[in-house]
Amino acid sequence: MPRILLLAAIIFTVWYWWKIFKSLPTDKRRSFLWRTAFWSVLGFSVILVASGRMHWLGAGLAVLVPLAKTVFGLGLRALPFLQILSRFKTSPSQFRTKSLLVQVNFSTREMDGEILQGEFTGKKLSQLSTEELQTLAADLKQSDRESYVLLQTYLLRNNQGGAYQGESNQSYQAGNMSDLSDKEAYEILGLEPNASKEDIIKAHKRLMQRMHPARGGSDYLAAKINAAKDKLV
Repeated sequence: MPRILLLAAIIFTVWYWWKIFKSLPTDKRRSFLWRTAFWSVLGFSVILVASGRMHWLGAGLAVLVPLAKTVFGLGLRALPFLQILSRFKTSPSQFRTKSLLVQVNFSTREMDGEILQGEFTGKKLSQLSTEELQTLAADLKQSDRESYVLLQTYLLRNNQGGAYQGESNQSYQAGNMSDLSDKEAYEILGLEPNASKEDIIKAHKRLMQRMHPARGGSDYLAAKINAAKDKLV
């Protein structure tokens, strides 16, 4: 008798499930099937655990299977959105001269650089004392004008411009700068090599909007950014 009742309950459940399934729009049937699978696995696992035929860990793993599918599906749906967001990801800009490699993050307003040649080769600008920075500035003023102007931008950004403040704010035209390679142009704009023309234009516009002196901007940096765009577009 119990078996007959159980069989009747199963038949009624299947019939009722099929009735609901047929009444659903086509675009909702797939999600209904996955929900059915989830609750079926969960219910069957609970029965097995209650009857001592399955360890509770096995039931947990069984439930995770349809959940993993759901999470994976949501991840695929979110992928296009994440790709769109990644286009707005900004990388620090790098400005390279003969003597300096300076990195500027206009989002966080952080700026630092590495000395490429001379007495302090290999050191970071942030590692030098005020006296050492003054010595470096004096050397660059005589030997490497472009590096000198870039150093003044760093000093002003860190409130160490002193007597050189007026010089670093002077108009600095692209013609006064060394020629850029494609690699240097991409580094200035914070882009990966072979970025699209649209990305180059967007990066240039974004950086120029951040050229206010309070954000670490300067005439020299603006000229470099313009030159990078002209090189790549």
